[in-house]
Amino acid sequence: MAKYKNDIDKELFERIEAYIRDRMDADTRVAFEKEMRLDESLNREVMLQRRLMASVEVFAFNENEAGKQPATAIPVRRIGSRLSYVAAAAAVVLIVLLIWFNRTSKPSIESLYADHFTADAGLPVVMSSVDENYAFYDGMVSYKEGDYSGAISRWREIDNTSDTLSYYIGMAYLNSNNAAASIEYLSPVAENGGSAWQQKAIWYLALAHLKENNTTAAIGWLNRLQDYEQAKRLKKDIENL
Repeated sequence: MAKYKNDIDKELFERIEAYIRDRMDADTRVAFEKEMRLDESLNREVMLQRRLMASVEVFAFNENEAGKQPATAIPVRRIGSRLSYVAAAAAVVLIVLLIWFNRTSKPSIESLYADHFTADAGLPVVMSSVDENYAFYDGMVSYKEGDYSGAISRWREIDNTSDTLSYYIGMAYLNSNNAAASIEYLSPVAENGGSAWQQKAIWYLALAHLKENNTTAAIGWLNRLQDYEQAKRLKKDIENL
């Protein structure tokens, strides 16, 4: 397991940030890099903070891009020939037929799963002076970056299991399309009536069983979510397969 600084105060964090943001003068940078070479925990701390900052920047970029309006300036060409009108009419008929087919054809298990599954975004990454929490949040950074195998590898090194840890290992497996392994980790959480993660674990456990083509088990878990409208809709969709 990676070892980090046992304590990181504001001054040290600001030094690390200045190093990562390239805000140090040449002499200070050389001295800091020498200190990193001599102190492995400091070196690992710098690596972790670099990943945290990069993750925040990617999230901010994606949020910004999502808010932008797509370009709509598309040149319009007049249809000057009769043949063009026929082609355009045929295209319209084809589109209508496709819409009709999509509305009348029965959904598959794969399409139901895709329609109802939305990945858990993960927990906010925070600073902590407790070394074992660093391992958890280090894995959470990987999870948020989409590196689910990396997250699983880090989390499985943690000795003290909890519902939070089991839930997110299960989610990392489900996000990796390994529904069978996901079921193994989500099931104990879904059965724990005192867990804050129980309801979410039940929902994703139902989806994991659906992905495994076990509709009976999926409906069984969905029946436990009587007050969840999406669970009712999914159950109805499964029964109509």
